[in-house]
This record gives sequence, structure tokens and C-alpha cells, in this order.
Amino acid sequence: MTADAVAIQVTGLSYSYPDGSKALQEVSFQVKRGERVGFVGANGAGKSTLLLHLNGILQGKGVTIVGMAVTKANLKSVRQKVGLVFQNPDDQLFCPTVFEDIAFGLRNLRIPEDEVGRRVRESLRTVGLEGFEKRSAFHLSVGQKKRIALATVLAMQCDILVLDEPTSNLDPRGRREIAALLEQLGGTQVIATHDLALVRKLCSRVIVLREGGIVADGEPRTILNDEAFLRAHDLS
Repeated sequence: MTADAVAIQVTGLSYSYPDGSKALQEVSFQVKRGERVGFVGANGAGKSTLLLHLNGILQGKGVTIVGMAVTKANLKSVRQKVGLVFQNPDDQLFCPTVFEDIAFGLRNLRIPEDEVGRRVRESLRTVGLEGFEKRSAFHLSVGQKKRIALATVLAMQCDILVLDEPTSNLDPRGRREIAALLEQLGGTQVIATHDLALVRKLCSRVIVLREGGIVADGEPRTILNDEAFLRAHDLS
């Protein structure tokens, strides 16, 4: 694979929490540009910790984004490439209005205000919430909040979309809507989830984590149809 075809390169990434417990152990993988990869694993497998390394919230040796090492010196550039959507949208939405939530990152980049307005409207249209600019995210449903959180990232026009449990706490209709939206968006996506149906529907590849290490990497139809494997790794 040529270097310009690689969106994410992780080589030998290890990470321990301040108390010394290991969260990631020698994790290595590549994600190609345009690839949609699902990360699955039981609680505590290391999924969320791994995602936080992809845009530098946590930093460890061996992570590169479109050829840039994820280091303190490169954080601004990395975060313009990688948009991270948290599991809990309340961690991402904190402004008085939806408009200000979506505009927050753009204004930090000193984007002209007319362009800020255009991007806010476009991102809301993309997630199906056109006209929500003046509403408060605090009064929206969980599904609507998740879509607003996604809109905050889409407005930044990042090359890589990283999502932590995008369908958690949603009813069946909400899960279907999020799945359809992610399918429509395309591009390079990394999705950490317990929702195996989502991975089967959207992802061409699944990586299984257990106790901070990779135990499987391949096609979802092969890995996720192996009931004995799923039971052994607390996935069913």
C-alpha cells in the first residue's frame, strides 16, 4: 500500500492509565483512505482509549494521521484531519444554542463569519436537522443531540471521522437513522461500537479488541458470524 493511500497508521501503540493498569498493548493496524472500519470488544477492551489517541487527546508513540505523527507540535493539524464524535453528546455540546455549538470550532480557526454560517447550515442539513440553529441542545432528544454532535465535526470538514458508540442509548429507529447517515457520508470512518449489526451493515472490516490487544482483524461476515469466537470474547 502506498503511503498516500494510508489514512491512519498505528504501530506498536501501548498505553497505561495513571494507576499503572494497561489499556492498550502493542496495538498495530492501518486504515486506508475511504475505508470504514469497526472496532468491537467488551467493556474495558480499550476501544475508547484507542480512539482518543487518533486525534491527540491522548498521545502515545506510533500513531500517524495521513503521514503526520500525532505529537504536541502537530496537534492543530491532526485535529483538522480527524473529527472525533464522543459517545455522550453532552461532552461535546456546551453552548447556549445549536448554532454556537457547531460554530465553536470554526471560530477557533478564525474562519470568516459568513463561511461559519454557511457551514453550520450545511452540516445541519446533512444530519437532517435544518432549522435547529436557535434551539438549545440541552432540550433535544438523545438522537438529535448525537446528530448535532456529528454536525459539529462535519462543519470542520475533517478527512477522517472517528465515532465512539454512535448508536448507544438510541431506540431502533434512532439506530437506523444514524446508520443511514453514516452510510450516506462515506469517506474514512473509524467506528467503535457494541452494535454488531451496525458493523455488519456498514463496515468492510472489523477489528476485535480484548484486554487492550487486537485478537482479530478481517471481514465482518467471517468474524462476526463465528458464534464460538463471539462468546469467547464476550461479544454475544
